[in-house]
Amino acid sequence: MNKTFLGLAIAIIVAAGAGYGVYSMMSSSASPEAQTSAEVASAEQNQNDTQKNSDANASEAASTEPAAAPANQDNPVVAIVNGENITRSTVIDFMGSLPPQMQKLPPETIFPMIQEQVVNAEIVDQKAEKAGIANTPEVEEQLAKAKVQIIRAVFAEKEIEANYKEADTKAAYDKMVAEMPKVEEVKASHILVDEEAKAKEIIAKLNEGEDFSELAKEYSKDKSNAGNGGDLGYFAQGDMVKEFGDAAFALKKDEYTKAPVKTQFGYHVILQQDKRDRPAPAYDDVKQELESKVKRELLTKMMGEWRDSSKVELLDFNGKPYPEKETKTN
Repeated sequence: MNKTFLGLAIAIIVAAGAGYGVYSMMSSSASPEAQTSAEVASAEQNQNDTQKNSDANASEAASTEPAAAPANQDNPVVAIVNGENITRSTVIDFMGSLPPQMQKLPPETIFPMIQEQVVNAEIVDQKAEKAGIANTPEVEEQLAKAKVQIIRAVFAEKEIEANYKEADTKAAYDKMVAEMPKVEEVKASHILVDEEAKAKEIIAKLNEGEDFSELAKEYSKDKSNAGNGGDLGYFAQGDMVKEFGDAAFALKKDEYTKAPVKTQFGYHVILQQDKRDRPAPAYDDVKQELESKVKRELLTKMMGEWRDSSKVELLDFNGKPYPEKETKTN
């Protein structure tokens, strides 16, 4: 059973409503000119949220995982806690409980953070075992409560799977594409130098017919893209600092700036290579997020139907009927 979805099912049934984000498109750039503060903030928020969730659930997750695969050349020991080995596969398995957007990241990127959580879980497990806490009334009480929540979640998941149709996810994708705002993008390359005189020298070389890509490899100090001719890929005007974005969008296809463009990073020579409307993301790239959203909406709909078909009487804090609402008349 998918642990992430199971948790969401519990939350939807138990909580009185929840908000869920919709997939949003972001263009990224390796260039220092790209304004990536929103992406950084989003990534940090995702990491913080994951860290909090992992801290809260580390002990439970570790204790419910199947027996760890033995250590070998393909599954090395990555941590040792009081003589107990933790293998790489144990850490990788824990990543399966992360939100979908985090699971898309390369495992090496988030490995240190998840490794810390697995180590913390092992420490708690060892201390709990020594304390003999497993069979105490407190644990039995929590297990009983957890069983109730699990029963609800398993029932909800089975009902969702019985009623879910991929056609609904495809319809959600079509709706998302239709509602996407029109965003114009350009594809450009640049050469970044420290001195205006050097930028003018490069422009003079371009005027003489020298190749932009080769000049970028030779002169550009932006090492993140100098090796591929200064290629920045596609970006929207607002993705870059204002001076750079305005200059790039003012150019025509295959035209380069005839004067250096100054930003806080230095002096740029910019070549525009193409202009287009930003394309929609491919269905397969957003299917997982949209499917989760569709299933949550389906559960909410079924919950409403179950409620409507049930006889429910609500009483106030003191167990008395709520006063009838007065009907206003004109």
